[in-house]
Amino acid sequence: MKKQKLSQQNPFETLSEELIFTILDFLEPKNNQSKQTLQSFSLTCKYFHALESKHRRALRPLRAEHIQPLLKRYTNVNNLDLTLCPRVNDTSLNLIAGAYNSTLQGLNLSRSRFFTGNGVLNVAVKCVNLVELDLSNATELRDAAMVGVARAVNLERLWLNRCKLVTDMGIGCIAVGCKKLKLISLKWCVGIADLGVDLLAIKCKDLCTLDLSYLPVSILITGVRPMDK
Repeated sequence: MKKQKLSQQNPFETLSEELIFTILDFLEPKNNQSKQTLQSFSLTCKYFHALESKHRRALRPLRAEHIQPLLKRYTNVNNLDLTLCPRVNDTSLNLIAGAYNSTLQGLNLSRSRFFTGNGVLNVAVKCVNLVELDLSNATELRDAAMVGVARAVNLERLWLNRCKLVTDMGIGCIAVGCKKLKLISLKWCVGIADLGVDLLAIKCKDLCTLDLSYLPVSILITGVRPMDK
């Protein structure tokens, strides 16, 4: 009876989680490499399927409707790329903030259109380890949304390209709240002028990369290195 039970046991389950995670580190796709190998690994058996979900740190959903089931399966994600999900709304951001409140470090919303400042505020408040946020092309966001961004006190890298309705007041809020900023891109933020840029230079002492392309600014900021184009 005992021999029969041993023979039915999945031999892969004798491998430790640490060993499986090391294997997965080598299988993770780099740059534009295919994810087919990692998918095949996950389909080998239920044990591998479960461990792959625990190991995954980066996630790029193909559609907004896939977000909720993916949040349940992948619980340790720290980098979430939503560039393939143009219809992300506040409900989706609230789910993300609840699921990844302690793990999320990077969030890319540069192709999304349906969220508001309320969704951004929820992410900024709940995701305490957020260090990278891309809100590029969010042309409907105003200064009120920047008040929400300012609640992400550990933020180090921020992209606001083409956020044309954001003014010096909104940037001032970010400068006061996000004092750890090292990089900020304001390309085509035509509502921002000298005052907003000056506040960033004064308040964000760690700032070393600043993109002011196509901004109506006239002042020379010292101690800030222009972003490479």
